[in-house]
Amino acid sequence: MGSASKTAEMVAAVRAAYHYGPEATLFDDPYAVRMVGLFYRLKCSVPFLRQRYMRQGMFKHLKSSLSVLSRARYCEDRLAKSIADGVSQYVLLGAGLDTFALRADTQFTGVTVFEVDTPDSQAEKRKKVQSCGRKPFVEHRFVPVDFTCEQVEAKLLEAGFDPDQKSFFSWQGVLIYLDKDTISRSLKGLATISAAGSFLIVDFMDARLFDEGFLRTIPDTAADLKRLMAYTAARGEPIVSGFLPDEFAALAATAGWNMIHTISSKDHAAPYLDGEPDYRWPTEYDHLVTLQRVQ
Repeated sequence: MGSASKTAEMVAAVRAAYHYGPEATLFDDPYAVRMVGLFYRLKCSVPFLRQRYMRQGMFKHLKSSLSVLSRARYCEDRLAKSIADGVSQYVLLGAGLDTFALRADTQFTGVTVFEVDTPDSQAEKRKKVQSCGRKPFVEHRFVPVDFTCEQVEAKLLEAGFDPDQKSFFSWQGVLIYLDKDTISRSLKGLATISAAGSFLIVDFMDARLFDEGFLRTIPDTAADLKRLMAYTAARGEPIVSGFLPDEFAALAATAGWNMIHTISSKDHAAPYLDGEPDYRWPTEYDHLVTLQRVQ
Protein backbone atom coordinates (compact mmCIF):
# COMPACT_ATOMS: atom_id res chain seq x y z
CA MET A 1 0.00 0.00 0.00
CA GLY A 2 1.08 3.61 -0.52
CA SER A 3 1.92 3.46 -4.21
CA ALA A 4 0.81 1.79 -7.42
CA SER A 5 2.28 -1.66 -8.11
CA LYS A 6 5.60 -1.55 -9.95
CA THR A 7 5.47 -5.22 -10.92
CA ALA A 8 2.06 -4.63 -12.54
CA GLU A 9 3.70 -2.12 -14.85
CA MET A 10 6.43 -4.66 -15.62
CA VAL A 11 3.76 -7.19 -16.64
CA ALA A 12 2.06 -4.61 -18.86
CA ALA A 13 5.42 -3.81 -20.46
CA VAL A 14 5.92 -7.49 -21.31
CA ARG A 15 2.49 -7.59 -22.96
CA ALA A 16 3.20 -4.33 -24.79
CA ALA A 17 6.53 -5.46 -26.20
CA TYR A 18 5.23 -8.82 -27.38
CA HIS A 19 2.23 -7.18 -29.07
CA TYR A 20 4.67 -6.17 -31.82
CA GLY A 21 6.15 -9.64 -32.34
CA PRO A 22 5.21 -13.20 -33.35
CA GLU A 23 4.57 -14.02 -29.70
CA ALA A 24 1.21 -12.30 -30.09
CA THR A 25 -0.08 -15.62 -31.46
CA LEU A 26 0.08 -16.83 -27.86
CA PHE A 27 -1.69 -13.77 -26.45
CA ASP A 28 -2.15 -10.26 -27.81
CA ASP A 29 -2.85 -7.12 -25.80
CA PRO A 30 -2.94 -4.08 -28.11
CA TYR A 31 -3.82 -1.71 -25.26
CA ALA A 32 -0.95 -2.69 -22.95
CA VAL A 33 1.34 0.00 -24.37
CA ARG A 34 -1.18 2.62 -23.15
CA MET A 35 -1.02 1.21 -19.62
CA VAL A 36 2.69 1.86 -19.09
CA GLY A 37 4.53 5.11 -18.42
CA LEU A 38 6.58 6.99 -21.00
CA PHE A 39 9.77 5.11 -20.02
CA TYR A 40 8.33 1.74 -21.03
CA ARG A 41 6.10 3.11 -23.78
CA LEU A 42 9.07 4.27 -25.83
CA LYS A 43 11.04 1.07 -25.24
CA CYS A 44 8.09 -1.10 -26.25
CA SER A 45 6.79 0.81 -29.28
CA VAL A 46 10.02 1.98 -31.00
CA PRO A 47 11.50 -1.03 -32.90
CA PHE A 48 15.18 -0.29 -32.15
CA LEU A 49 14.53 0.39 -28.48
CA ARG A 50 12.24 -2.63 -28.19
CA GLN A 51 14.92 -4.95 -29.59
CA ARG A 52 17.77 -3.52 -27.56
CA TYR A 53 16.20 -2.73 -24.22
CA MET A 54 13.33 -5.21 -23.99
CA ARG A 55 14.14 -8.34 -26.00
CA GLN A 56 17.93 -8.25 -25.59
CA GLY A 57 17.87 -6.44 -22.25
CA MET A 58 15.04 -6.89 -19.80
CA PHE A 59 13.78 -10.22 -21.16
CA LYS A 60 17.24 -11.81 -21.06
CA HIS A 61 17.88 -10.43 -17.58
CA LEU A 62 14.49 -11.52 -16.21
CA LYS A 63 13.87 -14.73 -18.10
CA SER A 64 10.61 -16.66 -18.72
CA SER A 65 8.80 -13.48 -19.75
CA LEU A 66 6.35 -15.46 -21.87
CA SER A 67 4.82 -16.87 -18.71
CA VAL A 68 2.90 -13.57 -18.61
CA LEU A 69 1.27 -14.35 -21.96
CA SER A 70 0.80 -18.05 -21.23
CA ARG A 71 -1.19 -17.50 -18.05
CA ALA A 72 -3.34 -14.82 -19.73
CA ARG A 73 -4.17 -17.12 -22.66
CA TYR A 74 -4.93 -20.01 -20.31
CA CYS A 75 -7.34 -17.84 -18.33
CA GLU A 76 -9.15 -16.07 -21.14
CA ASP A 77 -9.69 -19.23 -23.21
CA ARG A 78 -11.48 -20.73 -20.22
CA LEU A 79 -13.32 -17.51 -19.55
CA ALA A 80 -14.74 -17.44 -23.10
CA LYS A 81 -16.02 -21.00 -22.75
CA SER A 82 -17.56 -20.23 -19.35
CA ILE A 83 -19.31 -17.13 -20.66
CA ALA A 84 -20.77 -19.19 -23.50
CA ASP A 85 -22.07 -21.59 -20.82
CA GLY A 86 -23.83 -18.81 -18.92
CA VAL A 87 -21.32 -17.23 -16.52
CA SER A 88 -22.13 -13.51 -16.23
CA GLN A 89 -19.57 -12.14 -13.75
CA TYR A 90 -15.81 -11.92 -14.26
CA VAL A 91 -13.64 -10.96 -11.29
CA LEU A 92 -9.98 -10.05 -11.73
CA LEU A 93 -8.25 -10.39 -8.38
CA GLY A 94 -5.11 -8.26 -8.33
CA ALA A 95 -6.10 -6.91 -11.74
CA GLY A 96 -3.07 -4.68 -12.14
CA LEU A 97 -3.02 -3.08 -15.59
CA ASP A 98 -4.99 -5.84 -17.32
CA THR A 99 -7.01 -4.51 -20.27
CA PHE A 100 -9.72 -7.15 -20.66
CA ALA A 101 -12.50 -4.57 -20.23
CA LEU A 102 -11.07 -2.60 -23.16
CA ARG A 103 -10.50 -5.67 -25.34
CA ALA A 104 -13.84 -7.43 -24.71
CA ASP A 105 -16.09 -7.70 -27.75
CA THR A 106 -19.69 -8.70 -28.42
CA GLN A 107 -19.24 -12.28 -27.21
CA PHE A 108 -19.08 -10.81 -23.69
CA THR A 109 -22.34 -8.86 -23.92
CA GLY A 110 -24.06 -8.88 -20.53
CA VAL A 111 -20.92 -9.68 -18.55
CA THR A 112 -20.02 -7.54 -15.54
CA VAL A 113 -16.29 -7.16 -14.90
CA PHE A 114 -15.07 -6.50 -11.35
CA GLU A 115 -11.44 -5.38 -11.04
CA VAL A 116 -10.03 -5.94 -7.56
CA ASP A 117 -6.77 -4.25 -6.57
CA THR A 118 -5.24 -1.81 -4.09
CA PRO A 119 -6.63 1.73 -4.04
CA ASP A 120 -3.29 3.20 -5.17
CA SER A 121 -2.95 0.85 -8.11
CA GLN A 122 -6.54 1.50 -9.15
CA ALA A 123 -6.13 5.28 -8.99
CA GLU A 124 -3.26 4.99 -11.47
CA LYS A 125 -5.20 2.50 -13.60
CA ARG A 126 -8.22 4.80 -13.88
CA LYS A 127 -6.06 7.56 -15.35
CA LYS A 128 -4.58 5.21 -17.93
CA VAL A 129 -7.96 3.79 -18.97
CA GLN A 130 -9.30 7.30 -19.49
CA SER A 131 -6.28 8.20 -21.64
CA CYS A 132 -7.06 5.33 -24.03
CA GLY A 133 -10.07 7.18 -25.40
CA ARG A 134 -12.08 3.95 -25.42
CA LYS A 135 -14.90 3.08 -23.08
CA PRO A 136 -15.16 -0.52 -21.89
CA PHE A 137 -17.68 -2.50 -23.94
CA VAL A 138 -18.74 -4.44 -20.84
CA GLU A 139 -20.04 -3.16 -17.53
CA HIS A 140 -16.88 -2.44 -15.55
CA ARG A 141 -16.44 -1.81 -11.82
CA PHE A 142 -13.33 -1.05 -9.76
CA VAL A 143 -13.22 -2.71 -6.32
CA PRO A 144 -10.42 -1.34 -4.08
CA VAL A 145 -9.11 -3.99 -1.65
CA ASP A 146 -5.97 -4.69 0.36
CA PHE A 147 -5.73 -8.51 0.37
CA THR A 148 -3.56 -8.51 3.50
CA CYS A 149 -6.11 -6.89 5.83
CA GLU A 150 -9.52 -6.65 4.11
CA GLN A 151 -12.12 -9.23 3.11
CA VAL A 152 -12.30 -9.33 -0.67
CA GLU A 153 -15.69 -11.08 -0.55
CA ALA A 154 -17.23 -8.25 1.46
CA LYS A 155 -15.84 -5.63 -0.90
CA LEU A 156 -17.21 -7.48 -3.92
CA LEU A 157 -20.69 -7.70 -2.40
CA GLU A 158 -20.57 -3.96 -1.70
CA ALA A 159 -19.74 -3.41 -5.38
CA GLY A 160 -22.83 -5.29 -6.54
CA PHE A 161 -21.45 -8.81 -7.02
CA ASP A 162 -24.31 -11.35 -7.14
CA PRO A 163 -23.45 -14.50 -5.15
CA ASP A 164 -26.33 -16.42 -6.72
CA GLN A 165 -24.85 -16.19 -10.23
CA LYS A 166 -22.08 -18.45 -11.53
CA SER A 167 -18.89 -16.46 -11.69
CA PHE A 168 -15.38 -16.66 -13.08
CA PHE A 169 -12.42 -15.48 -11.01
CA SER A 170 -8.91 -14.78 -12.27
CA TRP A 171 -6.11 -14.59 -9.70
CA GLN A 172 -2.98 -14.26 -11.82
CA GLY A 173 0.50 -13.13 -10.87
CA VAL A 174 -0.53 -12.51 -7.27
CA LEU A 175 -0.12 -15.62 -5.13
CA ILE A 176 3.69 -15.43 -5.17
CA TYR A 177 3.45 -12.15 -3.21
CA LEU A 178 1.05 -13.42 -0.52
CA ASP A 179 1.70 -15.64 2.47
CA LYS A 180 -0.17 -18.91 2.69
CA ASP A 181 -2.49 -17.81 5.48
CA THR A 182 -3.67 -14.87 3.37
CA ILE A 183 -4.17 -17.15 0.36
CA SER A 184 -6.15 -19.67 2.40
CA ARG A 185 -8.31 -16.97 3.98
CA SER A 186 -9.03 -15.44 0.57
CA LEU A 187 -9.96 -18.81 -0.98
CA LYS A 188 -12.41 -19.46 1.85
CA GLY A 189 -13.86 -15.99 1.59
CA LEU A 190 -14.37 -16.26 -2.16
CA ALA A 191 -16.07 -19.63 -1.69
CA THR A 192 -18.69 -18.03 0.56
CA ILE A 193 -19.91 -15.79 -2.27
CA SER A 194 -19.44 -18.21 -5.19
CA ALA A 195 -22.33 -20.19 -6.61
CA ALA A 196 -21.73 -23.88 -7.27
CA GLY A 197 -20.00 -24.33 -10.60
CA SER A 198 -18.08 -21.05 -10.44
CA PHE A 199 -14.46 -21.13 -11.61
CA LEU A 200 -11.23 -19.72 -10.23
CA ILE A 201 -8.03 -19.58 -12.31
CA VAL A 202 -4.74 -19.20 -10.44
CA ASP A 203 -1.04 -19.50 -11.13
CA PHE A 204 1.76 -20.08 -8.66
CA MET A 205 5.46 -20.82 -8.38
CA ASP A 206 6.69 -24.33 -7.63
CA ALA A 207 7.49 -24.79 -3.93
CA ARG A 208 10.75 -26.54 -4.81
CA LEU A 209 12.15 -23.20 -5.90
CA PHE A 210 12.29 -22.23 -2.22
CA ASP A 211 14.46 -25.30 -1.44
CA GLU A 212 18.18 -24.46 -1.56
CA GLY A 213 19.08 -28.11 -2.06
CA PHE A 214 16.81 -28.40 -5.10
CA LEU A 215 18.05 -25.10 -6.51
CA ARG A 216 21.60 -26.45 -6.53
CA THR A 217 20.42 -29.09 -9.03
CA ILE A 218 19.17 -26.41 -11.46
CA PRO A 219 21.83 -23.67 -11.27
CA ASP A 220 20.72 -21.75 -14.37
CA THR A 221 17.12 -21.52 -13.22
CA ALA A 222 18.30 -20.69 -9.70
CA ALA A 223 20.35 -17.76 -11.01
CA ASP A 224 17.38 -16.47 -13.00
CA LEU A 225 15.11 -16.82 -9.95
CA LYS A 226 17.59 -14.94 -7.76
CA ARG A 227 17.53 -11.99 -10.19
CA LEU A 228 13.72 -12.01 -10.32
CA MET A 229 13.41 -12.08 -6.53
CA ALA A 230 15.89 -9.23 -6.17
CA TYR A 231 14.01 -7.25 -8.84
CA THR A 232 10.60 -7.59 -7.18
CA ALA A 233 11.95 -7.09 -3.65
CA ALA A 234 13.64 -3.86 -4.71
CA ARG A 235 10.21 -2.62 -5.81
CA GLY A 236 8.65 -3.44 -2.46
CA GLU A 237 6.91 -6.60 -3.68
CA PRO A 238 8.96 -9.60 -2.47
CA ILE A 239 8.13 -13.12 -3.62
CA VAL A 240 7.20 -15.20 -0.56
CA SER A 241 5.07 -18.23 -1.56
CA GLY A 242 5.13 -21.35 -3.66
CA PHE A 243 3.23 -24.64 -3.84
CA LEU A 244 3.36 -28.10 -5.30
CA PRO A 245 0.17 -28.81 -7.29
CA ASP A 246 -1.02 -31.50 -4.88
CA GLU A 247 -0.35 -29.20 -1.93
CA PHE A 248 -2.36 -26.41 -3.50
CA ALA A 249 -5.17 -28.80 -4.42
CA ALA A 250 -5.43 -29.83 -0.74
CA LEU A 251 -5.43 -26.21 0.40
CA ALA A 252 -8.13 -25.31 -2.11
CA ALA A 253 -10.25 -28.32 -1.14
CA THR A 254 -10.40 -27.21 2.48
CA ALA A 255 -11.82 -23.91 1.22
CA GLY A 256 -14.49 -25.52 -0.99
CA TRP A 257 -12.72 -25.60 -4.37
CA ASN A 258 -11.85 -28.63 -6.51
CA MET A 259 -8.78 -28.55 -8.71
CA ILE A 260 -10.10 -29.77 -12.07
CA HIS A 261 -7.08 -29.01 -14.27
CA THR A 262 -3.40 -28.15 -13.95
CA ILE A 263 -0.58 -27.71 -16.45
CA SER A 264 2.83 -26.09 -16.46
CA SER A 265 3.00 -22.71 -18.14
CA LYS A 266 5.72 -24.11 -20.40
CA ASP A 267 3.58 -27.00 -21.66
CA HIS A 268 0.61 -24.72 -22.16
CA ALA A 269 2.60 -22.20 -24.24
CA ALA A 270 4.48 -24.72 -26.40
CA PRO A 271 1.79 -25.27 -29.10
CA TYR A 272 1.70 -21.53 -29.81
CA LEU A 273 5.47 -20.94 -30.07
CA ASP A 274 7.93 -21.80 -32.83
CA GLY A 275 11.48 -23.07 -32.45
CA GLU A 276 13.36 -24.50 -29.49
CA PRO A 277 12.69 -23.17 -25.99
CA ASP A 278 14.85 -20.16 -25.13
CA TYR A 279 15.14 -17.46 -22.48
CA ARG A 280 11.64 -16.16 -23.26
CA TRP A 281 9.85 -19.42 -22.53
CA PRO A 282 8.03 -20.19 -19.28
CA THR A 283 9.46 -22.99 -17.19
CA GLU A 284 8.00 -26.20 -15.85
CA TYR A 285 8.07 -24.54 -12.42
CA ASP A 286 5.22 -22.14 -13.25
CA HIS A 287 1.86 -23.82 -12.63
CA LEU A 288 -1.53 -22.91 -14.13
CA VAL A 289 -4.60 -24.22 -12.34
CA THR A 290 -8.38 -24.28 -12.76
CA LEU A 291 -10.52 -24.61 -9.62
CA GLN A 292 -14.27 -25.16 -9.51
CA ARG A 293 -16.55 -24.31 -6.61
CA VAL A 294 -18.22 -27.27 -4.95
CA GLN A 295 -20.89 -27.25 -2.26
